[in-house]
Amino acid sequence: MSVALTLTEEQRALAEVVRSFCRTHCPDEVWRSGAFPAEFWRGLAELGVLSLAVPGEGGGAGDIAAAGAELGRAAAPGPWAATVFATHVLPSELSAQVADGSCVASAGAPPLLPWAPAAGVFVETDGDSVWLAEADSVEPVEVLGGEQWGRVALTRVQPLERVEAATALSDIAAAAYLSGAGRRLLNLAVEHARVRVQFGRPIGTFQAVAHPLVNSGLSLTAAEKLTTMAALALDDGHPDGTALAAAARCSGGRAAVEAAEVAHQTFGAIGYSVEGPIGPLSQRIRHQASRPGCADKVAANYRRKGRER
Repeated sequence: MSVALTLTEEQRALAEVVRSFCRTHCPDEVWRSGAFPAEFWRGLAELGVLSLAVPGEGGGAGDIAAAGAELGRAAAPGPWAATVFATHVLPSELSAQVADGSCVASAGAPPLLPWAPAAGVFVETDGDSVWLAEADSVEPVEVLGGEQWGRVALTRVQPLERVEAATALSDIAAAAYLSGAGRRLLNLAVEHARVRVQFGRPIGTFQAVAHPLVNSGLSLTAAEKLTTMAALALDDGHPDGTALAAAARCSGGRAAVEAAEVAHQTFGAIGYSVEGPIGPLSQRIRHQASRPGCADKVAANYRRKGRER
């Protein structure tokens, strides 16, 4: 197969726009709070970021990868991957409401759903079936990642279509976000290793510190390249696109968790404090990368696509 490994000029420009927006509108108090960032989310909608997966209107998987990586680097809160999934499968009227930021989507398999307390539309996943659902009750639940989750009771309203394509796009969204978040942690760890002095030398000069940082950087680069390749393969209609997207999600999650572990080793005790530079984001990465059923579902999708070839 032959697919690109680099984003287009337009996609890089989109990434720069999202990066600039997040730099201004996603300060520490926004991403650390755990609350739904309503104003920030509306701003993303105005930029067109939330409509990238809308059928016939969005920018495609490459744009999703470009935007998702910057959201991850900014540690941006909110149902990013769920929004990508929901806007692709929902009926046009509801999809438009999610895309313009007037309605928040929560997607997943009950009873626990991400951002359910803030959601106005629910998408229930059940194996290969996906349903538009109504929430009969939502009970807020505290989770490791510090974000708003809820224990919900749902009533199915209607089955939804375009599930395979939506799954692939949400895999790209999650892979890009996790890789970007992991890159943020690694950059912080590298800077700490450069300025933290022990035994009269920066700790980054010690091989026991430097080598894990380098290895983590290689893992993140591989995950980033795989995400880009998968996204552009999807946009080109390549038959391996959905399998590559599933693999990218696995790779992005593993690389981000590795970056979190290396960052904790580099920072030491301060890395575990809530007020420290990496603790809350590390928890979010671990939570998102280990959501119930995610790893098994993605791996099964990858194996199934391999058998179908």
